[in-house]
This record gives sequence, structure tokens and C-alpha cells, in this order.
Amino acid sequence: MNENATTVVVALADAAATRRLGARLAVASSPGTIVLLRGPLGAGKTTFADGFIQALGGGRATSPTFVIAHHHPGGAIPLWHLDLYRIEDERQVADLDLAQYLSAGAITLCEWPERAAGTWPPDVLDIAFAVEGSGRTAALAAAGPRSQSLIEAAKFR
Repeated sequence: MNENATTVVVALADAAATRRLGARLAVASSPGTIVLLRGPLGAGKTTFADGFIQALGGGRATSPTFVIAHHHPGGAIPLWHLDLYRIEDERQVADLDLAQYLSAGAITLCEWPERAAGTWPPDVLDIAFAVEGSGRTAALAAAGPRSQSLIEAAKFR
């Protein structure tokens, strides 16, 4: 996460709360929004993405781990759901041509964004999920005006 970012931590009691957080941020998003989803396996990244995608009318999220990218064109705003878990080196990142998924006319959600460090623009919403006992937390960091307005519009303050 960016050291100069505004950070808000949200407690997530269960999977339903994680989906609600995704939905809450989805309705505040606009074309060009990029959301990076970090955290260990099982921390809630895909569950968050499911709530986000459903709120936009784009269907259900499944982990795109084996195909790397799922396109959800049917929602209010076209959306890409990326999962870079299986990316192992810079050559594989270059072969993906991630720029094609960062369209100003779409929203991009990316799980395991650290596999493509240095690829992301500075104004992204960076969410770090963590397991806390039987629940989860999500630390939302906003470094630029687009991501900052997303946190404000979702009323996390």
C-alpha cells in the first residue's frame, strides 16, 4: 500500500459482510476504477469481488485463477476480474499485457496485484484483507482523487 494513502479499516464479521463491502464500493465506482485485492488465501478477496460484481449486475464472481481474467460485460459498467496468483515472473507479467484490462471505460478488480508490482497507476483503491479470529478485516487505502472519492462516496469516514 502507498505510504501517503488515506486508510480506513473495516471489520468484516462473515462472508455476507465481505460481499456487502464489495457491493457498497461497486455502487460508488465509475469507469476507470481499479481495485487491488491483497491478502492470503481464504481472506475474502473473491468473496468481495462476488459482492462487487453482483451489485453491478455482472453475474457471479468465481476465482479466475486458472484463466487469469474474467470479463463481466453484462453489468452497468464493464468489469475485468483478474487473478495473478499463478504469475511467477516479470516475463509472464509482460506476456499478459495488463494494460488491456485497465480501460478507462471499465472497472478492474485484481487479486494478487503484488505479482505485477510496478504495473498499477498511482490512483487505485488498494484493499488488504486479513484474517482476524473468526472474521476478517479490510484495510482500504486511497492515494489519489479517484480512489479517495470512492472511499468518501461509500461513506467510510
